[in-house]
Amino acid sequence: MSRALAVGPRATLPWHGVVTLACWMIHGGNHVLRGTAHDLLWACNVAVPVLALGCFVGARVACAVPLLWLSFGTPIWMFDLATGANLIPTSLFVHVLAPLVGIAAIRRLGWPPRAWLSATLASAGLLALTRLAGSPEPNVNLAFRIHDGWERAFGSHALFLTTLLGASALVFVTVDTAARRLLGRGGP
Repeated sequence: MSRALAVGPRATLPWHGVVTLACWMIHGGNHVLRGTAHDLLWACNVAVPVLALGCFVGARVACAVPLLWLSFGTPIWMFDLATGANLIPTSLFVHVLAPLVGIAAIRRLGWPPRAWLSATLASAGLLALTRLAGSPEPNVNLAFRIHDGWERAFGSHALFLTTLLGASALVFVTVDTAARRLLGRGGP
């Protein structure tokens, strides 16, 4: 029996949760101080407190979904930095430290079945929430308009969002498949 399966789905990981929550509080506090609290609705920023909650209660899906979101969002964040975006130093807590803690947690809890589907549905839900609670100016989660500079590649915002959700689902399926192979299915 693998170590991931030995602990079981109801093991709680309080220290993992504390570290992950601290990552979010440091980064979130920075956004509040900078006057950019709306940026806390970005999927990567939402992923971290969800991951912390998953660690606290031992919920595999609540750990896997944030890891899947970060597996899609972190490369985009890195590309954004590589193409001239400014680095917010506390974003390293979200995009580097929190995922490492999440990987350690999921190794203990096991990988849940169909995590990719949960992550895709949760992404669509977060997009709808962002559209309802957010505002067009910051365009968090690209919920209001096509990303600046990409307008020529997409005929409409609906096509852009469909492509974005489809691309994220493809990444989620790929990472889900790899995680199941590496960690085992982790039970029902």
